[in-house]
Amino acid sequence: MKKVIRNVAIGLAVMIAVVMLIPISFVKTSDRGVTHDYFPEELKGRIKAETAGYSDEEIVKYSLDLTAELLRFTRVNALKDGKANCVGYAQLCSNICNYAFAACHSKARTKPVVGTIVICGVDVCKVAYALAPAKDKNFVKDHDFVEYHHQDGTTSFFDPSIYDVSFGLHGK
Repeated sequence: MKKVIRNVAIGLAVMIAVVMLIPISFVKTSDRGVTHDYFPEELKGRIKAETAGYSDEEIVKYSLDLTAELLRFTRVNALKDGKANCVGYAQLCSNICNYAFAACHSKARTKPVVGTIVICGVDVCKVAYALAPAKDKNFVKDHDFVEYHHQDGTTSFFDPSIYDVSFGLHGK
């Protein structure tokens, strides 16, 4: 039993190291309209209380963690039930970030966007689309993630659904 646990721990450490070393980039193709379908007042109160005094980078990390805590990945968005696909993850995480930025008087902003993931020069969405059965092609044709406009004018991207699948160890 100890050997199995050790092997699993080593395997996880290797997987995390590989994920951290593989060049992954996000290529935006369009904006996704912002929606506030699920953003209850009690969540706003929690965000404001828990992020008081946070830096922008701490807010982004907090938003990723809270999104991973609140959601589980599924094909269909049902945010009130704690279920979402990449669209719902990007929407909720962006809303959390922007609410916390405003509460902390930051000029940084985020927005959900549509695009593709490129790993080692390979467009993952194109590969998934080519390999997917007809019924799944629309689901894998693109991917939603978050565009982050830093206070200094630079822009970067982050992905709350990949974060949850890879690192979101919050049991729900």
